Amino acid sequence: MYVSLVLSTILIFYVHGGFAVDCPKSSAQWCENANIAQACGVTEQCNKYVWKIRDDNDRVNLTVYYETLCPDCRQFISTQVWNAYQSILSILNISFVPYGNAHEVYQPETKLYQFYCQHGADECFGNLIHSCLIFIYRNTTQHLPFIYCTESTEGDVETVAVQCAEKTSIDYSKVSACVQSRLGNQLQHLNAVQTDSLQPQHQYVPWVTVNGVHTEDMEQQAEKDLVGLICKTYKGSNPPAKCQKYL
Repeated sequence: MYVSLVLSTILIFYVHGGFAVDCPKSSAQWCENANIAQACGVTEQCNKYVWKIRDDNDRVNLTVYYETLCPDCRQFISTQVWNAYQSILSILNISFVPYGNAHEVYQPETKLYQFYCQHGADECFGNLIHSCLIFIYRNTTQHLPFIYCTESTEGDVETVAVQCAEKTSIDYSKVSACVQSRLGNQLQHLNAVQTDSLQPQHQYVPWVTVNGVHTEDMEQQAEKDLVGLICKTYKGSNPPAKCQKYL
């Protein structure tokens, strides 16, 4: 009965080495796939109102927990994350949490947090710069090029930040004002809370979660071939060309 229903709704027949599709009577089926949409003359509408929304909902959520002067973090961001950003951003949401192996101490007299970082005060400063940057420039296409630039450039933390801001059209004066404010201190505290709340707790950095999940196997895959991990995790339609070899 099911087969008969399908055949009566969508008539598929072989024509000149390919398949031709008749448009179903029910509009609910017009966006089931690209061939049906084309037969019904609604490809543009399906792409705008159905497929794009569906793909956005199916995007893979990658969160990178890191610290700015960690050599392994710098390597991971400047290679694996940057490659994923350039090639498969259409199926990927990337979030950065700059804190890593730092720890914080609340100072009741100032009502501020004091941060102590694995690679010293310069790293705490770098983490704070990144926290403010991500808050002010919330779109990935705005903040990731700056993060990539700073993580792939050696030198004094603020000098590099200013240079990278110029290269990536970031207003560093806004970032600097945030860094020196209570807002910046609170943003870094929120990163501390998010990092310390990880389950399982992070043991090293970089530490990644994919759709909120972390496993050792996932971490190893991410550090070896992040694009492959994301492509294999993605369950939506119309994967980018870069994913074809993983499907």
